[in-house]
Amino acid sequence: MAPIKENQMSDYELQRVKNMEENRRILESIRQEQIYKFEALQPAVVKKKERKPTEARPKKKPRLETEGQGSVVDDGRRKSSRISGKAPDRSKGIGDDDTGDEDYEAEYDDDSDEEDGEGRKRKRVRGPQHKVIIPKNRPNFYGAVPGVEIGRIWEMRMECSRDGIMRPPVAGIHGGPEGAYSIALSGGYEDDMDLGDCFTYTGEGGRALKGTKAKPKNLRTAPQSKDQTLTKGNLALSLNIETRKPVRVIRGYKADTEFTPEFGYRYDGLYTVEKYWLCVGKSGFKVFKFALRRCPNQAPPPWVTDKQKKTEELNETKEGEDDKENRDGSHNPTPSSE
Repeated sequence: MAPIKENQMSDYELQRVKNMEENRRILESIRQEQIYKFEALQPAVVKKKERKPTEARPKKKPRLETEGQGSVVDDGRRKSSRISGKAPDRSKGIGDDDTGDEDYEAEYDDDSDEEDGEGRKRKRVRGPQHKVIIPKNRPNFYGAVPGVEIGRIWEMRMECSRDGIMRPPVAGIHGGPEGAYSIALSGGYEDDMDLGDCFTYTGEGGRALKGTKAKPKNLRTAPQSKDQTLTKGNLALSLNIETRKPVRVIRGYKADTEFTPEFGYRYDGLYTVEKYWLCVGKSGFKVFKFALRRCPNQAPPPWVTDKQKKTEELNETKEGEDDKENRDGSHNPTPSSE
């Protein structure tokens, strides 16, 4: 197939090619550890909406207790004559978050479908429901999580949250006062570039909060409807450049690159944010781009160790075949011709 000429490409394709070339240039320069100077972007000021005064509602009169029915007393608590004398049921519902408890449970179903970045549904194997107990009131911190090795894979984001690698179960950026604690790569933007040891990451925001007409509740795949601002997660990632705080990175199965796990979400180690800038995204609105580079003095990344394991397995298989051929040759010697 003949390559598409530049004058035959649409504006979207031209912009995407331009973004990809710029991303590759920046990542290659970061690999060489060059120092860049760029204009510091000022954080956007979010205006608070004025709340309308509300009229005080009249208090409801207490109802009289009737046999077999509950009653509401002045202190607002509900009583019931049917269960009087019985201990109350203190079991918590699914996903309830009680600030008085040290832990809370989240429940998900294995047979639920999960949508990828392009709106396609990934069919999951039907199975029982699982409960993930997530500790509460955990202090946030930067850097590696003790006991979690590089290359570990979780099936669900909720499990990443439980183990403290990526605590938000949905958001792509977990921000803090001195920078982002962690981010998740899930292939949300097709013009992002991933070279393994360094990659570009598109910021958050700028999507329609009401979703689309076909998918009103699916906010992750909604099209860009306005420019992104330097707030929340974007602001946090920009602070990592100044504070040099490392960022924990997980890669999800949705990102279609050679460094993506075949399933689930994998912890790939610590990265530093080296640069950020504004550019025009695929929808024509401005988006933030961040360039990250893997920190040195860590365990090898999973794609390196996986390649080493495959090479060792191939060598062992080849050695086993050679040994078998040698044994077969010793038991069945070729008769000499006289």
